[in-house]
Amino acid sequence: MLFLPEQRKAHLLSRIAQYGELTTKSQFGGVSLMIDDVMFAITSDNQFYLKGSGFLETLYKATKMSSYTYLKKGIPIILRYYHITDSLWKNQQKLDQYIDMSYHYSIQEYLGQRKKPCRIKDLPNLGVILEKRLNQIGINQVEELRLIGAKACYLKLMHRHNLRNSELLLSLAGAIVGCHRSVLPSQLKMELLDWYNELSFQ
Repeated sequence: MLFLPEQRKAHLLSRIAQYGELTTKSQFGGVSLMIDDVMFAITSDNQFYLKGSGFLETLYKATKMSSYTYLKKGIPIILRYYHITDSLWKNQQKLDQYIDMSYHYSIQEYLGQRKKPCRIKDLPNLGVILEKRLNQIGINQVEELRLIGAKACYLKLMHRHNLRNSELLLSLAGAIVGCHRSVLPSQLKMELLDWYNELSFQ
């Protein structure tokens, strides 16, 4: 059962029905929403979060949508799922557009992952040494890297291995989106570098 008020749940189920049969399961401290085994949203504590696949992550961050965080063995894990605010619920046209985009980009990401390597070392920009370092901070699978995101991975590596450089951050982001760090989308690259510079002054 979805953790949402009845009116919002009804609207959501009506919108999703056009894609196919919805399945759910308990995951990440909430309930994951899937169509044909493709997960594109999470509900938890009466709140709804959409997956930030591809450029959507940048879009959702730009609109100040907060990330979903859950505790794993007492450690907060930030996922690439973004909170639908009350103002978005009131703007049903925009909400439906966001739901459509999250679903379709999640499908594209899913199909792309099926063709991609299973080992972290085989992703763009990464290798055996960085794979081992990621393993040491609890990131052992490609999907874990994608779920946690470049920033959280960078922070973990920085604290564990004292690694501090922007190229590492961009390399992680490139690995997640499937490209070399030199050809990252300019908006995403700028946002990451701004975050890195702010972090450096703390």
